[in-house]
Amino acid sequence: MTITEREIFSQYDALAKTYASMTSNRVRIQAFFEASGRKGIVFTGCGSGYCLAKSAAMIARVRMDVPVHAFAAGDLLLNFGVYEKMLRDSTLVVLSRSGSTSEVVRLVEKAKRELGVRCLSVCAKENTKLGALSDEVVEIPWAFDESVCQTRCVSNLYFASALLSAFATDDSALLESLQNVVGRGEAYMRTHRDALQSLAGRDWNKVVVLADAEIGGLAEEGALAFTEIALVPSFFYHVLDVRHGPMVLVDSKTLVIAALTPADGGLQDALLLDIKKRGATLVAFSDRAEAAPHADYSVNVPPEKSFAAQGVPFVFLAQALALFKALRNGIDPDKPAGLDPWIKL
Repeated sequence: MTITEREIFSQYDALAKTYASMTSNRVRIQAFFEASGRKGIVFTGCGSGYCLAKSAAMIARVRMDVPVHAFAAGDLLLNFGVYEKMLRDSTLVVLSRSGSTSEVVRLVEKAKRELGVRCLSVCAKENTKLGALSDEVVEIPWAFDESVCQTRCVSNLYFASALLSAFATDDSALLESLQNVVGRGEAYMRTHRDALQSLAGRDWNKVVVLADAEIGGLAEEGALAFTEIALVPSFFYHVLDVRHGPMVLVDSKTLVIAALTPADGGLQDALLLDIKKRGATLVAFSDRAEAAPHADYSVNVPPEKSFAAQGVPFVFLAQALALFKALRNGIDPDKPAGLDPWIKL
């Protein structure tokens, strides 16, 4: 078994530990947000961390009455003056696997030194430079990925950022939904593993991942998993937006993974039909009781009060398919050529 496979299929055990650890520290985390007294929140990270920051910001944005933004840490660092008004009087929330990535560390140092920004970091390692710089730190070392590409770490950083918003807003529905998806996780992976292995054997050489709302940023990271792990070109778009140009890329050599929201089913079903007419292999993820029409494989999960929690089972599909495609193509998923675990400038 490869390291990547072990990390993907152990992620729900890590998620249970993240839930237990963070809920035990809920009062401390709530106190941090209450004491910050800031006018906004800025989520940031690099690479996968930035994709996750987009979802974290959306989860917070739809629940809070202050401005919430997401930026790539490198963008903030290089163009600090452009974003100064957004950073000033805001709380900076950083999502990081290593706690050592240069752009992130330098950004936090600069923001604290020049603007007095308060920072909360979520790190998958203990005793990091980023953690030492932060005013509050959430450490989840059981989620750390030894493989170059992030998988278990991705789901846990997303999960932890969702918990932050649930704590800050006392959102019991989100908390309940997050707990539910973790409880079903092991059975969920077992149920779909063989089918995902079979789908990886089909003749596709590019991937389109579709998702909306709070899980959009996470879905973008899911697309990145195909590029990094399987060396397959991949793209992310919002569900209906794929029609506005990107649909020309969809053909018989394309795998499309679509997360369907509980919203207007007719519009989404019509899109799935258009995708199948172009010959794509289609995987549909939804919380409907019935299978999604037109899909080659339909993944149905129980409905939840909070759609944001469904991002956890959804991203697993992308991770597992990327892993199985890499193995079928003779690619080492643990050490893809040209990639480093994190970047030091």
